[in-house]
Amino acid sequence: MKLWRPMIGKEKNTKGFTLIEMMIALTILALVVAAVAHALSQSLALAHRIKKETTLSLLAQSKMAELEAAGSNAVSGRGNFSGNFSQYSWQVTVRDSSIPSLKKVEVTVMDTLAEKSAGFHLSGFQCKDEKS
Repeated sequence: MKLWRPMIGKEKNTKGFTLIEMMIALTILALVVAAVAHALSQSLALAHRIKKETTLSLLAQSKMAELEAAGSNAVSGRGNFSGNFSQYSWQVTVRDSSIPSLKKVEVTVMDTLAEKSAGFHLSGFQCKDEKS
């Protein structure tokens, strides 16, 4: 059986951590958690921006394909997409180009709910109707 005796001289209990070691460990842990949280936040913001840009570009391509299917009957106009994309608006501008047999078709798609009015711009050329 061990008897209790006071610690005298160099005989110390070395088991466990000191308060300063715990404070240093918690500080390092807090810095790592803050860095990971910041990286996650940046990643989510970037994913949202990429999703929006992809949606804008696909809607612009869809509108351009619709105009190509209309052939030489494409005319300038504006409107909104329907269904799940009703927050997006489009604008089509058809004008003569510097080449007499071609007309320039420009499609711009914008998110009407976005704070910034940034959109996606797509342009192409179509052959003019030979009668005009």
